[in-house]
Amino acid sequence: MALRGRLRGGGQGIEVSERDGVRYLHIGSTDIQSAMRVDRPYDLELTYSRCVFAPLLFAPVPRRVFTIGLGGGSIPKFIHHHMADVVQTVVEIDPRVVAVARTQFMLPPEDERLTLWIGDGAEALRRETVLQDWILLDGFDGSQQSDGLTTEDFYAECASRLTPDGVLIANIWSTASSYDAQIDRLRRIFPERLLLLPAGFKSNVLCLGFAAPPRPLDWAALRIAARQWQARLGLPFDQFLDDLKRLNSYDPRRLMP
Repeated sequence: MALRGRLRGGGQGIEVSERDGVRYLHIGSTDIQSAMRVDRPYDLELTYSRCVFAPLLFAPVPRRVFTIGLGGGSIPKFIHHHMADVVQTVVEIDPRVVAVARTQFMLPPEDERLTLWIGDGAEALRRETVLQDWILLDGFDGSQQSDGLTTEDFYAECASRLTPDGVLIANIWSTASSYDAQIDRLRRIFPERLLLLPAGFKSNVLCLGFAAPPRPLDWAALRIAARQWQARLGLPFDQFLDDLKRLNSYDPRRLMP
């Protein structure tokens, strides 16, 4: 793996490396925080970043997305490129990460559809007055998720900032010692409205918390929707459905989101 650059000072070390045509971002450890295939910069290289779009199967297309944690900016970049009606707010605590995303990972400039704030994500969400269709929690401190983004109070804050059809998308690691506690907290905030989606990279699991009341899952209709979205965005929605069935226990008589 050829090292392209290293930034230090004012926080954890930030490294950018490249191998086999893929550029990687590392923050505070050797773990991969973000990746971009250099000749296809608008594609989603990492499995977990593709899985972020699974809520399209269950909820309306978002108009507003609030993201905590920028990394290389793969997800905001994909939304900006493929979903022209979405207005995004992205919060990143480390200005060096923003600089690297812009210079090394082709993060688009701010415009009327993309606003970037530098600061604490939890505090930024508390100050936000507009309800959000999607809230994406993807803030990691080196090799672990930032503690302030995993408390029950913060999950409740997120739920209160969602539109009636909104979705909280929390990226967590199943290998973390706090995994079971995080799932329990989310289930208390989203009772009968939480789906878990294995995301394939470093044991990532995406927790999808729905604001809407529970409703029956129609798997045949979902399969049709999956193929339509797959054709539109080029993402493996069929696989999302298979993985949702594998990780979640379903009673066909039970109402789920």
